[in-house]
Amino acid sequence: MREGVVRGEAVEVSSSAARWSRHGPRGVASVVVGMVAASIAPFLVGTMSVQIGATFDFTARDIALGVACYYLTSAVISPFGGRLVGRLGTELALRLACAGCTLGLVVAATAVSASGVVLALALLGLPNSLVQPASNQVLASVTSVRRQGLSFGLVQSAIPVATLLSGVLLGIFGQGASWRTAFWLVAALTVVGQFVITKGPTAAGPSRRGKPEQGPDDAPVGGRTFMVALVAGGLLASLAAATLPAFVAVTGQGSGLGPAAVATAQVVGSLACIVARVSFTWRGAVLGGPRLLSGVTCLLLFGAGGYLLLGTGTAWVFGLGAVLAYACGWGWNGIFNLSLTRARPGRIAASTGLAQAGIFGGGVLGPLAFVAVGRNGGYTSAWSFMALVAVAAAVLVGFAGHRWSRDKACSERREMNGR
Repeated sequence: MREGVVRGEAVEVSSSAARWSRHGPRGVASVVVGMVAASIAPFLVGTMSVQIGATFDFTARDIALGVACYYLTSAVISPFGGRLVGRLGTELALRLACAGCTLGLVVAATAVSASGVVLALALLGLPNSLVQPASNQVLASVTSVRRQGLSFGLVQSAIPVATLLSGVLLGIFGQGASWRTAFWLVAALTVVGQFVITKGPTAAGPSRRGKPEQGPDDAPVGGRTFMVALVAGGLLASLAAATLPAFVAVTGQGSGLGPAAVATAQVVGSLACIVARVSFTWRGAVLGGPRLLSGVTCLLLFGAGGYLLLGTGTAWVFGLGAVLAYACGWGWNGIFNLSLTRARPGRIAASTGLAQAGIFGGGVLGPLAFVAVGRNGGYTSAWSFMALVAVAAAVLVGFAGHRWSRDKACSERREMNGR
């Protein structure tokens, strides 16, 4: 009985999301606003860490703890967040997320110690758990294949837009206590974002208890093993990527770069990530599901090379590594989420919640692992370890793609035998 209710809810939210998606660019803009608002805080803290440390004691350990708390909250709440989006509707979920981000950023802006910043990041993990399930639910209803891929790429580019904005704010407010002004400004932008979110359904509506009609391509693929491999791969890929916004700035300064040069590297890397997410997802939208995951695998392997370059200690090599790591080591999210919606079309929000739990779990472990490895071996050892983690993630995602291909081949054989 419970399964019927869940499936019925999936149909209701899909139809609601489909109605909302008719707003076109405004609907995509709504999701982008929610993504930027929910994701910018840990990047802003990492980028402004030196300036925060000039106001009160704020070390690399505090950065790691704060970012870990942010992702831990997101990871724990995400499975429930996916179901909550199904009950609230996409518009209300995004509005609640933006309001929560405003509150968390105000707490960060008024912090008088490292514990205040850590608390703010922990609170900001709550709205973050709602945004991705709402995003995938809306974008999955876009019927044009190319347009769907472009929409996923644009929405996923919101996260590197957040890092780009952090880099710009570092360049503007990079002197002493003025870091608080940057946080107040971003908090104000999240309030303005409420006016961008387009009007949509506020709830799923009356329950239709029954199994939705499914086409031949709508059945879940790969079974439980597929989801386990995909979630584990997302966890490891995120573990490596989460260290970029948190530790690129301090690594660059350790390589002899000044604040302006570090900000430039972060902005250029973020732009490269935006271009990668949009272009790869847009071009990859016409591919079959297994080939989408092959694209994720390739990006992770190239990203591993970028992580290695970041730890060389040479300024120009660091800049090259930042671009490669941001573009490839962090450019896989759009294709990853697009493949997830095609693998689990009947339960997009719930499946996204599970996948995001893995991704946010990686966000918890990444900064902690970086500090643990770097304590003895320095930045070179820490970034080398992240490269190995990215390779392991590529192996797991490749295995998930193999399971998908095998399942697809079996389905085609059954269809042929049934004729």
